[in-house]
Amino acid sequence: MNNSALSIGETRAGSVCVVTLAGRIDSSNANDVMAALTRLITAGEKSILVDLGAVLYLTSAAFRALLVATDEAERQAARFALCSLAGHVRELFEMGGLTEVFAIHESREDALRQLG
Repeated sequence: MNNSALSIGETRAGSVCVVTLAGRIDSSNANDVMAALTRLITAGEKSILVDLGAVLYLTSAAFRALLVATDEAERQAARFALCSLAGHVRELFEMGGLTEVFAIHESREDALRQLG
């Protein structure tokens, strides 16, 4: 896997669909993230947790993809949360004032306790 590659994984934890993103999210692949998340929401998932623990870097395009998914989740009465923001990724959320916009949990375990 090269440094700029993005992987999108999906697993289940009870009633929660966990989407694990890894690598870099930028304008070249943010639409893939948005498409994957909105597909899950429109397919009827009611609890979606996005694990950002393995994300190395993201740009404004990534934030836009997550915001679109959040809006779609609200329209479908689904719960949408993020977890495991660390280091540089957490700083970007803080600098953008986005920690208030998203439901953010410290760890996957913490998020699953609240969503499950």
